[in-house]
Order: sequence, then structure tokens, then C-alpha cells
Amino acid sequence: MKQLLLQGHSWSLWLCNQAHLAKHINDALSMPFHRGLPRVEARKFIYFYEEEESHNETLLKFAKLDYNRVQLLHKQELGVVSRWWKELDLAKGLPYVRDRIAEGFFQSAGVQFEPDFALSRILLTKCIQILALVDDTYDSYGTLQELQCFTDALERGNSDQLPADYLKILYKAVLDFFEELGDGEGNEGRSYCINYTKERYKEVVRSYLVEAQWFYDGHLRPFNEYMHNALISSCFSLLPPVVFLGVEKLAGVKEFKWLETNPKLVEASKFFGRLLNDMVARKDEEKEGHCLAGNCYMKEYGVSKEKAMEELRKMCDNAWKDMNEESMRPTAVPMPLITSIVNLARMMEVVFQYDDGYTIASSLKDHVTLMFVEPIPED
Repeated sequence: MKQLLLQGHSWSLWLCNQAHLAKHINDALSMPFHRGLPRVEARKFIYFYEEEESHNETLLKFAKLDYNRVQLLHKQELGVVSRWWKELDLAKGLPYVRDRIAEGFFQSAGVQFEPDFALSRILLTKCIQILALVDDTYDSYGTLQELQCFTDALERGNSDQLPADYLKILYKAVLDFFEELGDGEGNEGRSYCINYTKERYKEVVRSYLVEAQWFYDGHLRPFNEYMHNALISSCFSLLPPVVFLGVEKLAGVKEFKWLETNPKLVEASKFFGRLLNDMVARKDEEKEGHCLAGNCYMKEYGVSKEKAMEELRKMCDNAWKDMNEESMRPTAVPMPLITSIVNLARMMEVVFQYDDGYTIASSLKDHVTLMFVEPIPED
């Protein structure tokens, strides 16, 4: 009996010592390592590695120092974009504006966290904020006539015919962002790249107008027709060129022409991002009758919501297979740019894992806190 008790005690002690392993496994089951954001996964692994009996103290110390030093840099950048957002003071003229600067910067830092890519993170955060504002205008605030006027104004580059003051404020915010895309010493000779990015922005706005027209029509589109437009409104054609503009040394005309061919990697990331967003769409969007991938699939194929979600998840998994395959193919495009496109999909996986993490700020609170506020204890 005594021997059995000793064995039981030893087993319990072993289990306690392996608790960190159980957590590591649960984390992997919840979010596979290759589909998580590198910065988030790095912090998880540092904690796991610290609990390993065979860990190397010197390596662990340098890993913590490196994480905390990069975190300090990210804090400074977050301060830059926060001041920019505060100075815009858009809430006065746009009462529906969402203050999600920390969540937007979390997404940008997830796409490219390395110190060399500070400009890319700042541009991408600003792009995300302005896009969210335009998206909300088309989704929930503007009338169809107002939205048509705003779309035309962006196409013409003239706001004289805008029928409402709030649209003029919004137009100026977009125009100011366009101008910032062309600023900087590294942008000399990159007019093609800048114009390409601006055209993608206008394309996204046109897709928002199509969705608004569908909403006012009051009926769902066939799945493929919906997806053709939704792949544009997902913004995954716009975000990569914005990222590329922020890394002048790596991305030139050749890399932008590669984007223009709509490579399979970019197409797969678009498809994944759009479907994942729709699968956790806000309840108000469902109630108001907005076209969403699941609803369009249900109506066209006459299946239940559960079956539609199952099919969409399969499509998401297949998109990941395409991204994995394409990211391993030899290409003339520098690997950091390829990785940034994959990271856009990873960012969506994390932000929309359980619900709309951008809209529901509390969903990303822990991630934002660990990424930008709390350093890893170094003692």
C-alpha cells in the first residue's frame, strides 16, 4: 500500500510539472502554431520554454530581452498613430466613428512586427482606420444617393458635389491618406506603386457601393456573384500594396506588378479573409439583411446554417492549403513580402477566432495588453 501511495504521489508530481505542457497542447489545438500571429506565438513559446527543465538560461534571457525591446518600439509607434487619430478629431463630424486605434495597430504589428518595418505598420494602421470609417458609412449611415455621390467624388477627385458635410469630412480624411502614401524620401520614382495603391482603394469603395445597392434591393445574391464582389470588399487587394509601400527597400515596381497579376497566394488570402469575416459577422448585419457568404450559400443551395458554415470552413481550410503551398514556391518576390501576405490571413484568424475582434474591443484586450503594455518579466 505504501508503495502504491508513493507511486501515486510521484505521478501527481509529474502531472503538476507537466501542466505547462498541457497548456501548450491546448493552445496548439485552439490555434495551430502556423496559423497564429508570429508575435503572439513567440510570447506563448517563451513562457512554455521557461518551464522546460532543459531550457538554456542565456537563450531564454535574450529571447525576453528581444521581445521587450521590440515591444518598446511598438509602444512608440502606437503613440504616433494615436496622436494622428486624436488630431483628426473625426468624431465631431462623424458620430458613428469607431475608436479602434489599438486594435488596428495590433493587426498591423501582426502583419509585420520586425523593427525595420515601422513605416509599414504606421501606414497600415491608418489605412485600416480610414477603411473602417468608410465601410461603416456605406454599411450603416449614408443613404444610397449620398453613397453614390461619395463614390463619384473619389473617382473624379472632386468633392464639390457632395450633398452633406459629413461626406466632405470623410472625403478629406481619405484624400489626406492618399497624399500621405506619396510622402517620404523612399517614394521618389514609385509613382506606379502609389497610383496602383490608390486605384485599389477606389476599387474597394466601389465594391462597398455595390453591397449598399444589394442591401437596398433587399434580396440575397447567388454565392459566386456575392463572392466576386466580396473578395474586393475584403480589402485584401488593398492591404498588401499599403504594406509594400512601407518597405521601400524591398518593394518596387516589379513587386507591385506581381501583385497586379493576382497571384494564387493573394487570391487564397482574400478568400480566407472574406469567409472568416462573414462567418463571425456582427449580429446587426444579419438582422439588417446585409449579404453575407453564409446566407447566400444557404439560399442558393437550400441548406441549413450549420451545413453552410461547415462548407465555408472547408473552403477556409482549402485556402490555407493554397497559401501554404504558394508560400513555399520559389519566387522573385522577397520572402518578407510573401510572409506579410500570409500574416494577413493569420491576423484574420486571430482577430476573428471567436467573434469580430475589431468591432468588439474586449475580444482583443488580452492580446493588445500582452503585445504592447506588459513586458515579459526578465527575472
